[in-house]
Amino acid sequence: MTQPGPPGYQPYWGPRPPLPRKRKTGPLIAVLAIVLVVVVGGGGVLLYFGLRDSGKDSPRVDASQDLAKAPGGCAVLTEDEVAPYIPGRMAYEPVSGNTSSDRSEQGQCSWNNNDHYLKDKVGAAFVIVTSYVFHATREKSGVDAAKEHLKRRVPAGAEVGVPGAEDARLVAQSKLGNQAKVAVRYRNVVYHLDYLNKTEGVQVKSRLTALAAIVVGKAVPKG
Repeated sequence: MTQPGPPGYQPYWGPRPPLPRKRKTGPLIAVLAIVLVVVVGGGGVLLYFGLRDSGKDSPRVDASQDLAKAPGGCAVLTEDEVAPYIPGRMAYEPVSGNTSSDRSEQGQCSWNNNDHYLKDKVGAAFVIVTSYVFHATREKSGVDAAKEHLKRRVPAGAEVGVPGAEDARLVAQSKLGNQAKVAVRYRNVVYHLDYLNKTEGVQVKSRLTALAAIVVGKAVPKG
C-alpha cells in the first residue's frame, strides 16, 4: 500500500528527466592552448623575418662621399668655355636625350663646326662630352659604381694628368694626333670627353686634358 506524501505533494508516475550533463572543459582548454602557442609563435616568426627584411630597404654601404647631383649633358660647358677649342663658328646640341634611373643619370652633348668649317676655311672640329652620375644601391655606393664603370669601359687606359680629377685615363688617340678621348672621375661622377680638331699644329691631347679639368671642376663642390 502506497504511503501518502506530505501535504501539497503531487505524485509523479512518469520517468524521471535526465540530469544535466557536466561539460568536459579539459580537451577544449588544451585545444585553445595549442592554438594560442601556434599563433603567438607564428607571429614571432613573421615579426622576426619582417624586421630582418625591412633592413634591406636602406643602403648597407657608405655613400657619404657620393654627390647628389652634378652638371651633365649640355650644362657641362658654356659656349664661352668651349669656343676656344672649336675654330670658326660653332653650334652645339644634345647628341642623345638625357636618361635617368635609380642607379644613374646620363647626358651627352656635342659642340662642333660641322656646318661652317668649309665656308670659314678652318679645320673640322668637335667636342663630345658624356656625363654619368652614379647613385648608391644596396650593393654599392655611387663612388664604387663609378670606379667599376671606368674599369669596365676603360680597362687599359693610360693615366693622364687632369687637375681636380681623382681618376683620369686616356681612352684613345688617333695616329695623326688630331683626335683623342679621355675619361675622368670625381667621386661618383664620370665624364667621357672626345675631341677632334683637324687644324694643323694643334696639340689635341694637351688641349683635351685642359678641357677635362674645366669639366671636372664643375662637379667639385664649391667651398
